[in-house]
Amino acid sequence: MSQGFTPKLELVFREGIGPLKLDMTRSEVQKALSDFPNSGLDQESTPELDYAFGNSLQVEYDGDGLARFIAASYYTGCGCDYLLQGQNIGQYSAAELFGLLAQLDGGQHDFNDSQYFFPKLQINVWDADTQYDYLGGEERPVYAQVGVSRIDQA
Repeated sequence: MSQGFTPKLELVFREGIGPLKLDMTRSEVQKALSDFPNSGLDQESTPELDYAFGNSLQVEYDGDGLARFIAASYYTGCGCDYLLQGQNIGQYSAAELFGLLAQLDGGQHDFNDSQYFFPKLQINVWDADTQYDYLGGEERPVYAQVGVSRIDQA
């Protein structure tokens, strides 16, 4: 990876973030992140979680060892940009992001600044606060984390 290159990882509904896809194994996650030698991949801290890019990227595994939750928490200097529909997730206020996701998910959704799951998109948002507004000078609430989940259908 060249000096100054900032990876841009797109959040894809029901699929994953960048090269990381739901249902990947830990070794597949490691291989997928090998294209980013400065990712800081940590697979040692806990057997159920992997972290990368300064812990801004989190992968949680189920009992079968498959990725069931992949989440991004953008902050300045984390080492990559997380994009949703081509825009850095840190550029969306919590209300803007919630509104966009609600529209794309369809149905009735009441704004929640704590945590919310959009079932059709299989997207989670969590903990809106001004402290996460790294791109706007901590003036507006921004979600701390946006994640993609695999929900088993019974």
